Amino acid sequence: MNIIVLGGGSFGTAIAHQLSFNINNNVTILLRNQKTMDEINELNTNSAYFLNRILNKSIHATTDFSVIKQADLLLISIPTKSMNAVIEDLKAQLNPQTLVVNMSKGLYEHGQTIVEYLTESLGHNNIVSLKGASFSTEMIERTPTLLTLGYRKKEQFDMIESITKNTNIYLDFTTDIRGVELLSALKNIYAILLGNIDAKFNSANTRFLFLTKAFSEIRIILNILGGREDTLFLSCGIGDICLTSLNDLSRNRTLGLLIGKGFYNSLSEDNSVVLEGIKTLRLIDGVLNEQQRMRLPLLNKMISLFIDKNESSLNLDFDSVFRGKYKTVITYGTFDLLHYGHLEILRRAKDLGDKLIVGLSTDEFNKVKGKECEITYERRKQYLESLQFVDLVIPEDKWDQKADDILNNNVDLMVMGDDWKGKFDDLNSLCEVIYLPRTKGISTTAIKAIMKQGESN
Repeated sequence: MNIIVLGGGSFGTAIAHQLSFNINNNVTILLRNQKTMDEINELNTNSAYFLNRILNKSIHATTDFSVIKQADLLLISIPTKSMNAVIEDLKAQLNPQTLVVNMSKGLYEHGQTIVEYLTESLGHNNIVSLKGASFSTEMIERTPTLLTLGYRKKEQFDMIESITKNTNIYLDFTTDIRGVELLSALKNIYAILLGNIDAKFNSANTRFLFLTKAFSEIRIILNILGGREDTLFLSCGIGDICLTSLNDLSRNRTLGLLIGKGFYNSLSEDNSVVLEGIKTLRLIDGVLNEQQRMRLPLLNKMISLFIDKNESSLNLDFDSVFRGKYKTVITYGTFDLLHYGHLEILRRAKDLGDKLIVGLSTDEFNKVKGKECEITYERRKQYLESLQFVDLVIPEDKWDQKADDILNNNVDLMVMGDDWKGKFDDLNSLCEVIYLPRTKGISTTAIKAIMKQGESN
């Protein structure tokens, strides 16, 4: 297997070293620095990153981008800020059959992941993500390491599995590529926070108090940005978050330690510390709305320190963080022929609270409303209860039951589609009422029309 590793930094060198122990892998490091290339080829070292570490002699280095033409796999391991500088060179040389493996970490504007950026910029769809709990200083020593592969096709999985044989790299995997990419960026934000907590308190109880809350917030952000919740439990999630937050080899945790000890002042004009966590924080801040941010007190503290610069150090009020009010959300609908539009409004409703109740129109009530359902109430209820967003389904059998439902279930927020805008404002005396935009391009009515057209044909 002809493998090109783009990037001669610490992680690119370490992953190349690991993969080179599979005798079926022909590994080349592609970089721009002539001096480093000569050192790798002549001395089998990369002393700028690994002093006194001898690399596998089978590894070759080059500055010639044309080698990409012959690559079966192209592993990208360069800083996100350097991606624009090489994208045209990659595009000019990339073979359509080459599997591109993104190992770089970060986000672009509006929450765009690196894989999404590469797919768009290269016009190349054969791209996977490989991230996880790994420090390059340990990877170079060939310590057993678990990485998460985000992939779409079985052939992609098979190829990555084959190149990691006879190495100390192990895989867990998911088809949630976006989730893998998001988690690799989000963990840096909370690593800064955990470093700060350890510096201030030096308490195991307090450390894991905040780590637990950090996982809760990351789960919320992951859902909001379109990742899957189960991806959080893979190496790219729980593994990488713990590794980065609790180990002093982490640069973002080190920044948190400096803040906690009073050696960092975000208000200082000559402050030059800019790490992945702060850049990601700025991007996340631009994506979230006010309703979503209300559920993220730790993130808000980080935004206040680094983005708004309202504070000179990271001071946390335990009561405001950990004694927040539990929030129950309710919504209503028929949910016949469950489709993407339904899933979107349910997901967005759940994002606004901790518990989501769905008032589901009964078959009898639908007759009163003049609606004819394709699916019975019991089956529609079963579908809704199977969704991770929905905590409870209750029957809606009359127009005027909403006030009683709100009181009986201690509801804090009622969510409806914006086609109902203004019609339930009288319930604002009982709970907050908001109207969410419907998902464009899809509706139950449109689906039924297509079905009837198909029957007539």
